[in-house]
Amino acid sequence: MPALENQGLNAWKILGIEPTDDVERIRRAYMALVRQHHPDRFRLDPVRYRQQEERMKLINQAYEWALNHPPPKANSTQNPGAATVLCREHRYPAMGKCKRCGAPICLNCLGMRQSLCNRDLERLKQRRARGRALREWLPLVLLIALSRMMGLTAGWVILVVAGYLAVLGVEELFRHRWFGCLAFLLLPYSLVLAGIWSLIESLQAWGQASPRDPKARSPG
Repeated sequence: MPALENQGLNAWKILGIEPTDDVERIRRAYMALVRQHHPDRFRLDPVRYRQQEERMKLINQAYEWALNHPPPKANSTQNPGAATVLCREHRYPAMGKCKRCGAPICLNCLGMRQSLCNRDLERLKQRRARGRALREWLPLVLLIALSRMMGLTAGWVILVVAGYLAVLGVEELFRHRWFGCLAFLLLPYSLVLAGIWSLIESLQAWGQASPRDPKARSPG
């Protein structure tokens, strides 16, 4: 583990335990440090977030090293031939498997909470983004088309569209609770504006979740 050796650090000191071949004890120490130092706990503080990212790298390295380098002991119960399963993407010890493809995933995988590897998490985001865009835009198009077929005047069409946007706005305000206070200041216009923003946001989410050509990311 060069990163630890170069900095003069000791894996057992990082984990906070004495050298042991007890895999369960090593895992408990590792999980306690993860709960304490995981960067997701500090997303609102960019400085602390970066610090904890570096801390987690050392913790992951120490955990992997401790599992693969048990102290020499005559009565060791650990199987010396047992290999640690690593996450294919981050090369950190796996803490679970993807429920769709079975790939090993670690705590650095964004889909760890959903038991999804990064590839299947991206696919899930794409489906959700596409579903939201279609769910919000199709009724709007149908309302406008039906209003024109019924011969409604432009004023009535605008009222129908505004009503639909207000419904979307209510959903948008519930989705972003911190934004909800504006509804009490600008009613009813805030609901319509929130509905327009919801439509824009759904298209942006769809575009961001769309798969990109890997050739476009390759240098040259």
